[in-house]
Amino acid sequence: MSVALPRKRAPMGLVSVVMAFHNGAPYLRDAAATVLAQTHRDLEILLCDDASSDDSPAIAAALAAHDDRVRVLRRANRGGPAAARNLGLDAARGAWIAVIDADDLVHPARIAGLLEAAEDLGADIVADDLVRFGAERGTLLGAMDLAGPWHPDAAALLRAEAGRPSVPVGYLKPLIRRAALGDVRYRADMSVGEDFDLLLRLVLSGACMAVLPRPWYLYRRHAGSISHRLATRDIAGMLDAIEGLFTDFPDQSGTIRAELLAWRGRLHRDALFAEFVAHLKGRAFGRAARLLALHPHVAGPLLRSALEHAGRRVPRVRRAGPAEALLLTERPAMAARVFTVPGVGAVWTPALAAALADRTGSGRCVLRAEGRAGLNALGYVPGWQLAELVPPMDGWSDPELRQIAALPWPTRSVSPVAASAAGDVTAGSWTARALPRH
Repeated sequence: MSVALPRKRAPMGLVSVVMAFHNGAPYLRDAAATVLAQTHRDLEILLCDDASSDDSPAIAAALAAHDDRVRVLRRANRGGPAAARNLGLDAARGAWIAVIDADDLVHPARIAGLLEAAEDLGADIVADDLVRFGAERGTLLGAMDLAGPWHPDAAALLRAEAGRPSVPVGYLKPLIRRAALGDVRYRADMSVGEDFDLLLRLVLSGACMAVLPRPWYLYRRHAGSISHRLATRDIAGMLDAIEGLFTDFPDQSGTIRAELLAWRGRLHRDALFAEFVAHLKGRAFGRAARLLALHPHVAGPLLRSALEHAGRRVPRVRRAGPAEALLLTERPAMAARVFTVPGVGAVWTPALAAALADRTGSGRCVLRAEGRAGLNALGYVPGWQLAELVPPMDGWSDPELRQIAALPWPTRSVSPVAASAAGDVTAGSWTARALPRH
């Protein structure tokens, strides 16, 4: 199952980025821009249109016309995320394949960092932590408190995904070695959980996986996210996938089998809860009462779901008035308008990246980024009105200038002399100016 398809030999440095979308006009341009700004330049982006009816096909075509690394693939009929991604996997030419969602953002150093880690660790699959922004905050793997690379086998993946509390490692967006992927594809009959199923199949087939505690992926959480919804039909697809694993990997026994059975049991309980909620929404209170009498445990998830829903409805408090001004500098400072960032070459922790994404997630900030440390910090910011860039004393390099030109939001250069004359910014006296909307 993991034998590579016979194809023209690909350059070893080429990375194929598969980005599927359906009606993705609000976010597609920004998501693609952060990929095109990667420090690893040898890549192609496969924009896989799942029969969109909005402006996203035109946006994709414009991106392809502007950069010959972009290719657009289209489905005539909507098939869901798995079918759209499979279109990209079939067309990919790279030695490595990355999967990135069309409403997310990535740090410019992400692909280069993942490739380097894969070489150092001898991994076939590498992934990084996800920094949430938008409707939620924090990181995906924060509860695991990883101090170094995590090398999960199939049992560890199952324990994380099916545990209570769950660490949904299926949300990880991996970089996969083409030779390890072979002819394995997403199950197109799954609307939820297809990512985890693919990872599990690859690991069961012998692929070595490494997960890094690096926060290079910015994961947008919003009301339209498909993964937020889990209906009865979604659970049915996941249960079918488990039965498929039993069939395709019959020699797996012991811990793996036990973990699969535990996961199946949890999904059966989730299916009962989904049925209970459907009865309540349909005002079939008699059926809901009979189901509750037979399975009293369904009341627990209902209470947790209500509390989580209420928590998501509480509005986040943001400063009113003009856009907030924020200085990104490696100089230590205690001012409210300063965010101290690690110096060049220092490692960003997921917690620090999450703090910056939370501080700037409204997209209304006016930023001033000092030198290379400040430019690196911009990769953890999910949007701004304007970023003023103060170059290092030796000036920007050509790769840095290309990276700056590819940033998806407005920037302008500010000389170090002008920045100093503007006031003591580390004391918090720098204020936002009136800016035109872009």
